[in-house]
Amino acid sequence: MDRNTEQAIDWLITLDSGRVSETERQAFEVWLHQSPVHAQAWALLQQRLSRSMGTASTQLRRDGSGNTALGIQALLAPIPTTARRRKVLGGGLAALVASATAGWMVHRQTPLTTLAADLRTGTAQRMNHRLPDGSEILLDARSAVDIAFNDALRLVHLREGALMAHVLAEADSVRLRPFVVQSAQGQVQALGTRFMVRQAQGRTLVHVTEHSVRLSIPKGQQHTLHEGQSAWMDADQITPIETERMDPAAWVDGIISVHDQSLGEVIEALRPYQAGIIRISPQAAQVRIFGVFSLAQPQQMLQDLVNTHPVQIRQWGSWLTVIEMSKSGS
Repeated sequence: MDRNTEQAIDWLITLDSGRVSETERQAFEVWLHQSPVHAQAWALLQQRLSRSMGTASTQLRRDGSGNTALGIQALLAPIPTTARRRKVLGGGLAALVASATAGWMVHRQTPLTTLAADLRTGTAQRMNHRLPDGSEILLDARSAVDIAFNDALRLVHLREGALMAHVLAEADSVRLRPFVVQSAQGQVQALGTRFMVRQAQGRTLVHVTEHSVRLSIPKGQQHTLHEGQSAWMDADQITPIETERMDPAAWVDGIISVHDQSLGEVIEALRPYQAGIIRISPQAAQVRIFGVFSLAQPQQMLQDLVNTHPVQIRQWGSWLTVIEMSKSGS
């Protein structure tokens, strides 16, 4: 999601909060007319919400005091056609918005950046795949890999998301080709049978569930992880994780299992299973979480969090979910 879209969503959240000030309304108008791309991003939200809200929009038209929420009014109303808006929105922008909306919807189901991958999964999908040597990999939701087996190496390139590898020893003891998972930050070579690799933003998480693996990064550092151990790899170093508060491989069983973890980290684990966009405030992201939650029912999981923690959720249909501190918990 680009920065202009993020700003448009932030303005939507502010305007529909029921607590917007006149200063904030004026600031929104300044932002909207500051650049054509701002108006384009706002128009895209109008298009997207008008198609997806349905009856949910009726429920969101009033805030707690019974007043009509400005943000929903603005989003569901036709795009204004004042002289300066016509200048911004003219020249085929409607077609561009429609195209961007369709692309956005597709991307939330299957990342567009992974369409050329050998194997890929969409939102809330997991896939088990048997490799040419009999080994198996399980892909997490919104994940993608390329497979390159040759006479010297068994290579799985993790492009996005996460995988669990169950590696079989080759019957031909003469060949003994290494089994390697390649991420953006380095390589994970199997020295045993079962391990997980997750490609995160700017770093890679590795967790071993059976036997051991050897990590290596381009700068030359290597590190061996044994059963039950985890580590991060980034461009500069390998950092073992001393205390694991969230089971990094729990997704294999379709759950999120946490013990004293921040809500922000829990939501990051939920994102691949939620088709819509989730935004969480910095304050809510710091709330500590305990529990086991099912990935098969992300909406129920969010409701459970509201019921047991000082947070509240605002939703725009199934497309946008905002998590904030509740008024009693703020």
